[in-house]
Amino acid sequence: MSRSAKSKEELRIFTPIGQLGQGFNDDIFWETVESGVDAIIADGGSTDSGPGRLGLGLPNVPWSRLARDLETFAKAAHLYHVPALIGSIGGDGENAHVDTAAEIIAAAVKKNGYRPLKIIKIYAEIPKDLVRQKLDNGLIGPCGGGVPGLTEDDIASSTRIVAQMGLEPYLKAMRENPDFDIIIGGRSYDPAPYAALCVYKGFEDLGVNYAMGKIMECGAQCSIPKSKEGLAILRKDSFDMIPLDPKSKCTTVSVASHFLYEKTRPDILHGPGGALHLDQTTYEQLDDRSVRVRNAKFVPEPEGEYTVKLEGAKVNGYHTIFLGALRDPILLQQFDSWIERIRAYVDERMDGLGFEYDLKIHRYGVDGVMGPLEPDHSVGKEVFIAGQARAPTQDQADQVAGMAKFAFTHAPYPGQLATAGNFAWPFTPCEIPMGPLPEFCVYHIMRKVDPIALFPFSVIDAHGDNTYVHQPRVPKLAVVKAGGTKIKTLQPPRNYWLTPEPAAGTCYLADVASVLRSKNSGPYELTFDVMFPNQEIYDRVKKDVIASLFFDQAMAYKATIARPAVSGGFGEIDTHGSQQHIPLMYLTLPFGRD
Repeated sequence: MSRSAKSKEELRIFTPIGQLGQGFNDDIFWETVESGVDAIIADGGSTDSGPGRLGLGLPNVPWSRLARDLETFAKAAHLYHVPALIGSIGGDGENAHVDTAAEIIAAAVKKNGYRPLKIIKIYAEIPKDLVRQKLDNGLIGPCGGGVPGLTEDDIASSTRIVAQMGLEPYLKAMRENPDFDIIIGGRSYDPAPYAALCVYKGFEDLGVNYAMGKIMECGAQCSIPKSKEGLAILRKDSFDMIPLDPKSKCTTVSVASHFLYEKTRPDILHGPGGALHLDQTTYEQLDDRSVRVRNAKFVPEPEGEYTVKLEGAKVNGYHTIFLGALRDPILLQQFDSWIERIRAYVDERMDGLGFEYDLKIHRYGVDGVMGPLEPDHSVGKEVFIAGQARAPTQDQADQVAGMAKFAFTHAPYPGQLATAGNFAWPFTPCEIPMGPLPEFCVYHIMRKVDPIALFPFSVIDAHGDNTYVHQPRVPKLAVVKAGGTKIKTLQPPRNYWLTPEPAAGTCYLADVASVLRSKNSGPYELTFDVMFPNQEIYDRVKKDVIASLFFDQAMAYKATIARPAVSGGFGEIDTHGSQQHIPLMYLTLPFGRD
């Protein structure tokens, strides 16, 4: 069945989940598809989980879970001729993941007797020689202030390098194959499949298209409470955002604030070929549950200056971990000096064995979650230990971890009463080999590239005999559209977790914030968001605080810093970066909470 581009007044785009493979509500999925949508679009990747996927070639979720979602999309294509576009399949979007996903869909078509489906595969791996050439020509630079310059060793040691494609490869693939059913994309700029479909369908405003994609690539995460399944209704000059879970709703602030999520700054979002400007964007509450977004603007790069982001990771040795806890108050009173004696003990035993190693001791309960950013290093009644040893081989890493774990169990200390051992560990064996240790080594911008030639695609026909006998579902849910029942959002009493009480006439930031979070902004930066529940509180904070960046549309404050360590590397303490905001909760503001 051909789906040629034709003029329409609006597009209905359905995203059932913010990350493919994480599962979604089957009833919401099928009732939404049955109600009529123009496409299903899903994002499958991120650098949030660290360098392991890219460095080791592993999918971000098990293939069995990805297969479940892929097979559901194939069934929707068979029954309702609804096309599906998937970006960054498998997490890192490497070529092998694109091929595997296509094989899963083809197998489902054959097994279930679906009609033949046309599958397009778009690849995103970049030849290292091209990267070297661009580096030699001075056309590669860091992506962000915390990223070091790219070196030849970074290129050579990376297991693979992928580039984030923009909308152009998707658009070319659709125009040359208007009867496509499913597109499986390699590493993609998250909103690229959304923007491409919109242009293909005749909606040319890239500001509206990319803004919609930036919201929808996370599903309905911008709703309150956060939910999975989202529907966007796009028009020539705006789009509506509607959560499909009847328990959730969108507000102007919740939608505006999502543009801050995991981004260094919320008003300008850079991507392949240009930047999305949101400083003039407006948000209109249409009803109790849906929001209309207007006036986003896309500013393209000058002709011939198209840029893409490169991502790569390498294997840097092998690592072994051990986990356990310390509870003896006599030991904890001399904790720091005891840890140093353990390090010296391990160094002495390892000396002369002929290999270099690293040993990290993460002390959860002292400084584990925040590491060097922790302002309070006091010791509680119990401390959880996560030890990590790195060495050139797995056996050597096992040796270091085993020696360190032994020392934690039996190293003496003054005043010791518990002579049987110090260390409580939950698993046997305690020393757990983790295999190769991946680390990011490429996170850079490459300039002056061809946005289409860089990302080749191929077309396969998944053969099916069209014998599937459909059994109609028994409807269980009403598809949520604009409008609906009011939902009361319960606010917990403030200050119940914050002690001691702030001084009279002041309050803690956590007392007046509606959202206070930290998050990775790529592997090398941490970004902090503070949002407020109403205009009065926002104005008071904005007036009294010297800010890095305020964002009026979301009534929010934002700051970004360089990460103390690259996300997911050796010695990592918070790969996701989502627990670094706690000290902000205790920032004292010069007015009372009331």
